[in-house]
Amino acid sequence: MRWVSWKLRLICGVLAIVAGGSYVGASEISTSPDVLLAASTLPARVPVLEPVHGEPGPELLDEVAMVGQRDVTGSRFPSGLTIKGGTKHRLLLFTFDDGPSRRTTPRLLDTLDELGITALFFVTSESFGNGNPWEREHAAIVRDIVRRGHMVGNHTETHRQLPLLNNSEIEAELRRSGGKIAWAAGSYPRLIRPPGGALSKRVEQLLGENGYTSVMWALYPADLEVRTPEDVVRTFFHVLDRRERDTGDRGGIVLMHDTKPHTLDAMPRLVDALERRNCKLLERGEELYDIVGDVGYFIPGYEPDQTLDERQAELRDATARECAALAVAH
Repeated sequence: MRWVSWKLRLICGVLAIVAGGSYVGASEISTSPDVLLAASTLPARVPVLEPVHGEPGPELLDEVAMVGQRDVTGSRFPSGLTIKGGTKHRLLLFTFDDGPSRRTTPRLLDTLDELGITALFFVTSESFGNGNPWEREHAAIVRDIVRRGHMVGNHTETHRQLPLLNNSEIEAELRRSGGKIAWAAGSYPRLIRPPGGALSKRVEQLLGENGYTSVMWALYPADLEVRTPEDVVRTFFHVLDRRERDTGDRGGIVLMHDTKPHTLDAMPRLVDALERRNCKLLERGEELYDIVGDVGYFIPGYEPDQTLDERQAELRDATARECAALAVAH
């Protein structure tokens, strides 16, 4: 092969990036935040498509069209906390990591609409915000998440485990991802899920100093490991029942991934199984499984808009009607 000078290779690489937009996010290979930040400050003679904005413009806020002042990024939650995700109540909050994905996230949003579920999405920002058509499409999906009533949290830019990074690298990740989410969703995120759930005292302190509350999970149906919706549902209930036996927790924050088709297919089956369990619990006069959309229910001392007793009263009435309909159908 002919020898090619390093200068020519460098020029060709820069031209390829400019022609195709940012390529980060096309794979799961991590890219240094310093490299990403440098890409947004190239000399003026190199055209950069739609640089990332630290704050959303008014046209984007109009496009998001938030209802009233609804908090879509968790600004009402105190910073510096780490929400473990377990609860003694039969409360479930569905969270979805690693998106947005144009292949799967829009279909999941349709499914959640049909099921009447409000969820929390932790987005990885390397797939949107740099201006090429592929990334514009992903940014539009983030706005659609917000429009449909769901919350959006930070899952970093490159999905690297934070304890492996130094403080300046972590803050670069937070600046990049936070700015992109603010540009796409309309406000700066205050909820974060550390990739892989990896935390340390140093990282927790740094996240708190940057105004973040970390949201962990208690229930993981292994949708990254299994390959069928049946296995997702089976694993979910296995973990749910085991935690109740071992820890006394009867509910919790659920970790799933909106990038997996079998996860999407599992959702209706999982909710149907929960409703059937509720029929039996109703007969025994026990607390029912309640799917909530507010992470505040998992923060001790937090006062939500609707108390658990109020929610259970409404849920018992609705469940009685649904169970009666199921009995007639069978």
